[in-house]
Amino acid sequence: MIWLYAVCEDPQRPLPDVSGLGGAPLEGIPDGPLLAVATRHDHVPDSTAADALWTHQRVVESIQRERAVVPVRFGTRHADPDRVRAALAGRRGQLLAALERVRGRVELAMRVIEPGEALDGRAYLARRRKAAALHDALTALAVAEVRRPERGGQELLRGAYLVERPALRAFTAAVETLQREHPEASLVCTGPWPAYSFVGDPG
Repeated sequence: MIWLYAVCEDPQRPLPDVSGLGGAPLEGIPDGPLLAVATRHDHVPDSTAADALWTHQRVVESIQRERAVVPVRFGTRHADPDRVRAALAGRRGQLLAALERVRGRVELAMRVIEPGEALDGRAYLARRRKAAALHDALTALAVAEVRRPERGGQELLRGAYLVERPALRAFTAAVETLQREHPEASLVCTGPWPAYSFVGDPG
């Protein structure tokens, strides 16, 4: 059984010296210009273990430090290498376009929380305008954005932003400025992460 972590380019380049789930060594499965990064297992790894998701994430981040990478959704697996190559071949154009889209870029996740009581119509509209203004300010520093539905009444904004690596400092500085301008809210920025939100599902 093949467990997939990511699809990247430069099949000739050695993979980073990190272990996958269960301590298994990384293996590259090439198809033309693409390389699937995987580990082999006799049985499905214990994906319920507390550290399994972080192991998967660590592998993807290690690859990302060296080349463009399309992260694969946690839990994606195939029966054998031939199935992996067929998946790569069937989506080659899409995967190459995704690699081009994220090359030199990372994802930053953003949440804005503003505690408050039940809102009347006017207060609700004011919150929506504030959320839109915050989102627009951050979008101006990104090459792409995804705004997601808020969770719960206190969450004002939830989004992901694809940012050029040289712009990371400017983005985090903008978050700090917005936090000073809006002390009534809590702005939580995490990352940089591999660009999960901007590549679709390559598995």
